[in-house]
Amino acid sequence: MIRIKNMKQLYLDGLFYKGSGIGRYYESLTKEFAKRGIKIYTCIPKKLRGDFEKDFREVAGDIEPIFVDYERFSLNSIFKQSNILKQLEDKVDLFFYPHINLPLYVPRKTIVTVHDLIPFTQYWDRDEFKRKVFKIFLRRALGCSVKIVVISQTVANELKTLDKRIENKAVVIYEFIDDRFVNSKLVIKRLLDQPYVLFVGNRKRHKNIGLLIKAFNKIKDQIPHYLVIAGAKDNEVDEVDKLKKELNIKWRIIEFIRPDDETLINLYLYADLFIFPSLFEGFGLPPLEAVNLNCPVILSDIPILREIFDNTGLYFNPNDENDLAKAILKVLSNNDLRTELLKQQKERVKLFDKEAIVNRYLRLFEEIIKER
Repeated sequence: MIRIKNMKQLYLDGLFYKGSGIGRYYESLTKEFAKRGIKIYTCIPKKLRGDFEKDFREVAGDIEPIFVDYERFSLNSIFKQSNILKQLEDKVDLFFYPHINLPLYVPRKTIVTVHDLIPFTQYWDRDEFKRKVFKIFLRRALGCSVKIVVISQTVANELKTLDKRIENKAVVIYEFIDDRFVNSKLVIKRLLDQPYVLFVGNRKRHKNIGLLIKAFNKIKDQIPHYLVIAGAKDNEVDEVDKLKKELNIKWRIIEFIRPDDETLINLYLYADLFIFPSLFEGFGLPPLEAVNLNCPVILSDIPILREIFDNTGLYFNPNDENDLAKAILKVLSNNDLRTELLKQQKERVKLFDKEAIVNRYLRLFEEIIKER
């Protein structure tokens, strides 16, 4: 574990704490930086104070939370946070945002993070106004920051086509597997007695869960497995609910809505296969978590998943339910293939070692401080 020499204090924005992927990213980085002796200031919505104090109790001495009366995306966050940053500017060495939602006032020593560019794609399932707001925030963040952390080369390539300013600013630093998904000793007894295949993720359109359900429906009579879908649900009735009824397959699908980490770990540990059918991703941690907990994965054939798994992946066409159905059967019907697939994928997962990735952040911080 290395420690940064010239950096003593960091502002790490926490408005996305408990907010799906970015929230987990924030939590993991905050803990790792604090463990390395960096004093961290962070703004957290007041309503999350109890969760924060529980989650960060082991490193509480190195973190100074500022509990605020506003949340992300609010007008107050744009204006009120500016005052806080001005007060901190002489105290901290760097301001790190694990997202692109900057306030009105942006200190000179600011780093932002770009996770994906889904609002620029056909898979954006929110209204056009929010797409325009994202574009404004993105372009402003790119211009105001001294460096831009991008979580994959695929996203970096996409970003360069939108804005040439990032040529000398973008730094690719992959995400890492959180310790919670490394220590499988947390779980003893399996939650489900039935054999099953697993999907983990939210139920947004780009996750392509509809294709997975249709593919599973084609082969359900050839396998004893159930389909487990674990993740957040935005609407009371969504595509999953409609397809369960339309295909009369409700009895073969098991859902876990917003499962906690202990439940996810259990599901990963005892699944026979993890399936990731996404049409678009900025990175994609669930397949890495699955492999790390001894569950082989099959993946949609999109650039980012090729980047992460390279030739250790077993890929299928994310627009062809028949191709996905064949891939599922291929792995479940061949134990030797399943064993070899997992063996190769576990080797690949080593590239996303936490220590190496956190050290990359620390070297970046050191470089910026020296330059300044």
